Amino acid sequence: MTSSFPTIRSRSNELTLAEVIARLGQHAAVEGVLLIGSTGQETLTPASDYDLIVILSSMPAPLHVALTYIDGRLADVIFVMVAAIDRILASVELHDDVDSMDGKLIRWLQRGQIVFDRTGRMRQAQTRVGSGQWLRPANDAELYAGWFSINYNVRQTRRMLASDDPVYQTAVDYRLLYTLAELWLHYFRMRRLPWEGEKGAVRHLAAHDPAYLELFRRCLAEQDRARKVSLYEQLADLTLAPVGGLWPEGDTALQLDLSASDPLDAPTISAALTFWEELLGFTDSPIRFLADSPIR
Repeated sequence: MTSSFPTIRSRSNELTLAEVIARLGQHAAVEGVLLIGSTGQETLTPASDYDLIVILSSMPAPLHVALTYIDGRLADVIFVMVAAIDRILASVELHDDVDSMDGKLIRWLQRGQIVFDRTGRMRQAQTRVGSGQWLRPANDAELYAGWFSINYNVRQTRRMLASDDPVYQTAVDYRLLYTLAELWLHYFRMRRLPWEGEKGAVRHLAAHDPAYLELFRRCLAEQDRARKVSLYEQLADLTLAPVGGLWPEGDTALQLDLSASDPLDAPTISAALTFWEELLGFTDSPIRFLADSPIR
């Protein structure tokens, strides 16, 4: 291994998007090219990048993503094996994992523009996934995991904020960087909505929940640490509104160790909470569910 990681000044920077697509189509390994996002659309702005999905029949090098330039514009090129297209064509039911490459490919096909399709399989797959619901919304176990994660981070951030130790205070600043991002992702998951990326999220919130978007912007811009945490907690509560919001102050909740096939229901959660109390020698602690909880 050399002392630095290698890069290349690709000649794609000297080509137009149309020329890049044409050259890709001439390579025997390229099965198809799909443009996603604003690429090739009227919504392309000077700040937009190019987003291309390149479908390959063979991959002599372990390609995943190329960040390059096309005609002077930043370009994000994602490589997918044609087997993923074949799996979509062979599938007869909902896709379970929206975050997998197959799940992402389904979303890309539903909204993308096919500009090269060697065998016609991409067009067939696009027609299939455009005919109905192909991605399973978040299930109860995923909602519960998100609910626990957000509540956990709120409690821990609040605990650290109460300290006068500058190490703790800096830790709060750091935690807010990723916990705020977590809220945005879970806002959509808790409502069983697909995640369409940051810009798609902004557009959705502007159209359907402008108050949440404004509160999020206020929190991002807030310089006072204590006020920022307060706004963060308000956002957390709103994010979790479909599942009952933040849990009551002083209450105990449990993160469960469940496999994808394990059921999550009220008896499972109650049994776990009861067992915790039994470990302490208590047998009569009441179990309560939030009024808006989807798990009853």
